[in-house]
Amino acid sequence: MALALTGFGHGAWAGEVEDRLKPLLEKLGYADGKLPVPKPAMGNYVDAIQVGKILYLSSGGPQTPSGEFVKGRVPDQVSMEAAETAVQLACVRQLARIKVAVGDLDQVKRIVFLRVKVRTVEGFNDLTKLSDGCSAMLVTAFGDAGKHTRTGEGYVALPFGLTSEVEMTVELK
Repeated sequence: MALALTGFGHGAWAGEVEDRLKPLLEKLGYADGKLPVPKPAMGNYVDAIQVGKILYLSSGGPQTPSGEFVKGRVPDQVSMEAAETAVQLACVRQLARIKVAVGDLDQVKRIVFLRVKVRTVEGFNDLTKLSDGCSAMLVTAFGDAGKHTRTGEGYVALPFGLTSEVEMTVELK
């Protein structure tokens, strides 16, 4: 695990994946466009479990580069623009979890499934727009291997009052 946290052992493709992510990460406020080191799971569960060549990621909430979590309901407490950013931050957190779990992003063969959960007011139905930011990030990072199946869901409540959460299933090489 220490090797994964230091970045040692990255292959050429991992460098390319992270290079493609760099402008998006910089836009979101991550220093030097680098993936953050995620905080470990808070509870009696783990962030990721690998079964064969499939990596299952627990839901990850939107964590800012300063470590704060984005909270609030869309669109009355959190604007659409801020909610789009929150989903992207949750996506970044999942990418960082993949890197910790398997050592580097070049181990990803394909993003299989994405579930985007958003805390919304009753009747809110613009979930596709919010999910698109994470989907676009995955395609930017992995090309065609980043195209995935997806579900976007609205919830009246999420843990800790989070604005969004992202779940992911990944096939590894």
